[in-house]
Formats: sequence, structure tokens, C-alpha cells
Amino acid sequence: MELSIRFRREMDKGLCRDTNPTAAVKMLPTFVRSTPDGTEQGEFLTLDLGGSNFRVLLVKVVGNGKQKVEIENQIYAIPEHLMRGCGAKLFDHIADCLSDFLEKMGIKDKKLPLGFTFSFPCQQTKLDESVLMSWTKGFKSSGVEGKDVVNLLRKSIKKRGDFDIDIVAVINDTVGTMMTCGYDDQHCEIGLIVGTGTNACYMEQMRNLEVLDGDEGRMCVNTEWGAFGDDGALEDLRTDIDREIDAGSLNTGKQLKGITEVITQQHKVWTKLMLLFGPFPRFSRRLHKMVRRLVPDCDVRFLQSQDGSGKGAAMVTAVAYRLAAQHAERQGILDTLRLSREQLLEVKKRMSEEMVRGLSKQNREQASVKMLPTYVRSTPDGTEHGDFLALDLGGSSFRVLLVRMQSGKGHNVDMHHKIYSIPQETMQGTGEQLFSHIVYCIADFLEYMGMRGASLPLGFTFSFPCHQSKLDQGILLKWTKGFKASGCEGQDVVTLLKEAVCRKREFDLNFVAVVNDTVGTMMTCGYEDPNCEVGLIVGTGTNACYMEEMHNIELVEGDDGRMCVNMEWGAFGDNGELDDFCTQFDHTVDDCSNYPGKQRYEKMISGMYLGEIVRNVLIDFTAKGLLFRGKLSEQLKTRGIFETKFLSQIERDRLAMRQVRSILQHLGLTSSTCDDSVVVKEVCLVVARRAAQLCGAGLAAVVDKIRQNRNLNQLSITVGVDGTLYKTHPHFSRIMQETLQDLAPQCQVTFHKSEDGSGKGAALITAVACRVKSEGHH
Repeated sequence: MELSIRFRREMDKGLCRDTNPTAAVKMLPTFVRSTPDGTEQGEFLTLDLGGSNFRVLLVKVVGNGKQKVEIENQIYAIPEHLMRGCGAKLFDHIADCLSDFLEKMGIKDKKLPLGFTFSFPCQQTKLDESVLMSWTKGFKSSGVEGKDVVNLLRKSIKKRGDFDIDIVAVINDTVGTMMTCGYDDQHCEIGLIVGTGTNACYMEQMRNLEVLDGDEGRMCVNTEWGAFGDDGALEDLRTDIDREIDAGSLNTGKQLKGITEVITQQHKVWTKLMLLFGPFPRFSRRLHKMVRRLVPDCDVRFLQSQDGSGKGAAMVTAVAYRLAAQHAERQGILDTLRLSREQLLEVKKRMSEEMVRGLSKQNREQASVKMLPTYVRSTPDGTEHGDFLALDLGGSSFRVLLVRMQSGKGHNVDMHHKIYSIPQETMQGTGEQLFSHIVYCIADFLEYMGMRGASLPLGFTFSFPCHQSKLDQGILLKWTKGFKASGCEGQDVVTLLKEAVCRKREFDLNFVAVVNDTVGTMMTCGYEDPNCEVGLIVGTGTNACYMEEMHNIELVEGDDGRMCVNMEWGAFGDNGELDDFCTQFDHTVDDCSNYPGKQRYEKMISGMYLGEIVRNVLIDFTAKGLLFRGKLSEQLKTRGIFETKFLSQIERDRLAMRQVRSILQHLGLTSSTCDDSVVVKEVCLVVARRAAQLCGAGLAAVVDKIRQNRNLNQLSITVGVDGTLYKTHPHFSRIMQETLQDLAPQCQVTFHKSEDGSGKGAALITAVACRVKSEGHH
């Protein structure tokens, strides 16, 4: 156990950037990022150089569920004078032998990928770049140490000029050992060699590999553990015999012998070890027993590996080839979801055109962005005071609030509320029943607040499509969200509410303002920041409003002052304005939605749909064999499983891949690998990025219109924002703001998170209206 702890300490030392230079156990990155998944296929060449003989192999890998490997190989000798002579000649000889082999196999005209097992101490910088640190095993070729061996081999092949190969990977035989077994058993994540020498490698989390950048996914680490003890860490265990043997060896004081640590490091229950054993059956038995005693919570199985330096190198190459091909194919698909600056400017331009069209009297019928007047003519000035009720109705439950405002310093707002539910039969009964129920609940609330019989102004957040021709009137155009109460469509909801109040005769509403939650969002922020003249919601849905000049609003009489316009911008694109930017995934999501062809912009931005876009991309990847090993789970076929909160969780920066994996497991994707998690994270990133950019482009159109309205060279303005996506997603707000700044450089925009636009905001709108009314009376 003590030895195990010491070795673990050495591993950590080797992984850490600061202590690595002095660490005995070097923990070298191999740039091998994945073990085989069984879908690898094709023909691969392998060059195995590690002694006075070397081998050339042709390895045929058959994937698609059959998993067969066929190997042809030939051994070539390296003459003594080349081992000690000039390095260029050594590599020329290797190229000659390669040519001979290809000739014999009749494959000289094919450009095959090649894996190079080079069993000497190397510093690897890429999968296909490896610098020889020092020759061992009797080699002394000049001009090779300190050079990239792949480059030397490429030069020799080029000089011959009669064949071409694609050198994909340089590997170490220990890694090859792990990879060979990994093809037959996908739990294999450790390689071990105990032969003439000894070494081990294992799959490490990238975030623990400090010597390299990036913390996504995993990479195989070559521990070079033979050197454990070179700094004296094993002194107390060494006997005279050990010292005698060391004194007589070639490298005195180097390469003393450490195993359980590699396994413990993994903290994984399913970990397997591959072994190349000589004729020592007792050795392996004892090894197994000791490992099980020291790490009882790991189920370690040992699998004997065949030909790690030959077949293993081909496997590394095959995996690298598969990863590169799959990466390219995935990027091609994701590119359709990436928007250029030109495209975003085009979105801004089209949004601006739609806004103008929506404001004009004769063209507004054709406009996708409806630009509804809200009859809210000013933002709060801080003098608002008094008691106001607010009613927030937009779903199967609704809130009644009492908002008490004291004018003067500090903007004191005191709020009380209660939540009431609406029974299913009331939602689908008559309008009279529905409004009587609502009034009954308001009366209950007033009783609860000890204000029975009061007469108060009320702000009514009514989140259904309405037509307003004044602030205290809202004609319901059509019910949505499961409401079906009869006798309401085409009626003024304020009249329906007031009639129900008259029937009840317990309290009075002296004024009712009909409010949209986006406008409420702007007002809530406007109470604290008078510069706030835009409201934005990015949550389940998306919408925006802003203060427009009265003379631009052709639907409303009068040219003085301003009025807030509810854009209803989610419908942007319903006339095809976004068709050039839509992908196959957007079309699928739209076709499967409740209202196909409607709210196209919203479907590319808001939380309710982003998860669906991601899910459809994942399905496409899986169908093409680029994810989840091509296996589609039932869960992934289920609409709506990818909630917005998952997107936000998956993209948290410091989130370890294992947490992404647990989200995937929750979605029933139990066999997902670490590589899968990296892909899923990237898809989420791309889809959310596009959403934030599209939203920023729309907002750029809005603030630039305000700037032009006011003939300003520079506009400074605040946007009040609400919505779960904006508030919980780790990158959405940043990307949206960067896009906005880029596309509307003449506007200085501050964002202010809003609280409770539909409650507090509704009361504020009512308060402002009452203030303006009383000022008019004076």
C-alpha cells in the first residue's frame, strides 16, 4: 500500500506542469485520444522498429459488427553498420524495405495510412510527430537524436518517389498493447508490458494532463514507469542484490521498478489490463491477486494482448483515421448551423425592413412582425406611489399580487402575492365561469390581505394574442395554451373582468390596464434605470418591445411623444425571411411543432426549441454512425427530452465530462462514451451560439432604429431582460452582447436583468398610467 501511495504521488508529479520537469515518472502524452469502438475498418500499414530486426505489416480491419483483423507481415534485418552509421541511410533502408513489401503485396499504387511503432524514448508533440530523445538498444545512428523521426522517414520515402503513404501515427508498444485488446474488449483502458522491460499506459482525463492545453475528453498517457525510483523513492526497499545488479547495468541508477496505482488513478469500476507475459504463470497469478487485494472496489480483468507493436499500431492508426473522418463529417453538418458576419448583418437588415413594414398602415397586413401599439406612453419617473393590484394570467395557474409603492428615494416596492390554479373544466367551460373564478380568487386574496371591499387600479398581464386600441382594453384574438373558454374570442377581456366584478359585488377595480409581459419587463427595469427603453424576453419563447416615436406608429392617432411597441418578433421569418439560414434540423423541428410555419425566429432562439434542434442533430449524427456507436436509443427519439436546463448545464465551462455523461445517462443514453460527451457538448455549443447571435442581430436592428429615430450619432440605452435561457445559460448573454456590439457599433447598450415583469411590471404600468391621468386632471 505504501508503495502504491508513493507511485501515485509520482504520477501526480508527472502530470502537473510545474513538477513534470523533475518527475521521475514522465507521464508522456501520446495524443491517442480514443480506444477502438469496433466500427474501425480499412487497410493499414504498420512499421515496427525496436531492435535489430524490424517488421512491416499490412493489417486489414473489417468493421460493421464482424470485427475481423487479417495480418500479413514480413521481417527485415538492419545491418550492423546502419545501426551505428548515418541516420539518413538508416531511414533510406527502411523506405527500401517498405517499397519491397508493397511490391510483394501488390499495393504500391494505393496511398495507405501507416502507423509507426518506434520503441525508443521520444518526446511526442502530435500524433504524427515524435522527436527521438536518445537511442537505446545498441543503436547509435548519427543525426537522428533531437529530430522528428516521421519527418526523416517522409524524406526517405519522397527521395525514392515510387510510392506514397500517409503517416498517421507514431506509437509506443505499450499503447499498442492497450489498443489491440481494446478492439476486442471496449472496457480496455490500460496497457501493461512485463517482458524484457516494463511499462504501462492508461486513458487519463485531459483536464488532469496539465502539460497540454484543453480539458475535453481523454488521452492515453505513457507512464514510462520503469524509471520510478530513479530519484531515490525506492531506496528503503532495495536490497544489496538490487544495488549490485544496478551497478553492473548500462544505465546506473536509472530504471528501478511500481502497478496498482494506474488502476486506482482511474477510479473506475470497470477497468481491464492487458498483459504480455513471458513463461511465468505464477507471476501473473500473483499479480492478479495483489491487484485485487489493493483495489478491492475495482473489478480488474486481465486480457493477454497479441502483437501490440504490430496490430496495435494499426489499431491506433485505424482509430485516428476513424476519428479524423468522423470529425470532418460532423463539422460539415455543424457548419450549416454556423452563421457568418455577413449572414447576421442580413438578418439585422431584414428585421429592420419588417419593423418598418409592421408600423405602416397599408403594409402591416403582410408584415410578419406585427409591431403592436401597447398604449404605454412613458416609462416610470420614480414618483409613482400607491397600492396596485396585478393579475398575471398566462397558463393553468395564475397570480394575484398587491404592489405597494412609496415615491421618493430608494424606490421602495413592497409586494405580496398568492398563486391560484384554474381547474381544467373552468379553462374549457364558459367565459363567465372563467372570469367569475378569477374574480373569486381576487376577492380571496384581498380578504387574505385584510383589504376587503377596496377599490384599486389593476394591471392585467394577459399572455394571449390581443388587439389593443387603448390601454384599458384588450380584444382576445384567439385562445392558446389549452384554454377554450367559450364566448371570449373577439371580446374585450377588461369588460369580461369588470362584469364579473359587478356580479360578485365585493370589491371594485377603478382602472384596468392590459399588459404584455415583455412590456412589463421593460417597465420593471425602467423603474430603477430611466434609460431602459427596450424590453427583451428569451425564455421558453422570445419577444421584444421598445419605445417608438408616435409619428412612426401609423395605427395610432397623434404624433407627439413616444409609445411602447410590442414587436411580437417571434413571428419574424414567417414570410420566409429566414429561409436561407434554416437547416434541415430547423425544418424538422418546425414540422413537428404545434404550429408549423409559425414563429420561425422563436424556433431558432428560444429554450423550448433549442433542445429539439440539438436532439435532431444528435439523431442525424447517430444515424450516420458518428455518435453513440450508431445506436439510436428510444429516449433520443422522444420529443422534448432535451430541456433548456440540460443545455445550460452541459455548457458550464468547468463541468467535467462525467457530468455531461450523467445527463446523457439520465436521457437513457447509458452506453455513451467520453468521446460522445465531447460531441454532445459541441452540438449544444453550436446551437446555443447561433441562437444568441440571431437574437443579437434582431436586437441590433431595434437599437439602431431607436438611434436613427433620434438622429443620434451615438445612442446609449438600457435593455431590460428576462427569461430562463438568458438568465441560466452560461454563454448566451455574452455571445448575444458581442454580436450586438459588432452589428450596432454606434449604440452603447447596457443589459439589466429584470425581475417579475408580469407581476411587478404590470403594477408599474398601471401606476404610470394613473400618474399620467392625474397629471392630466391638474
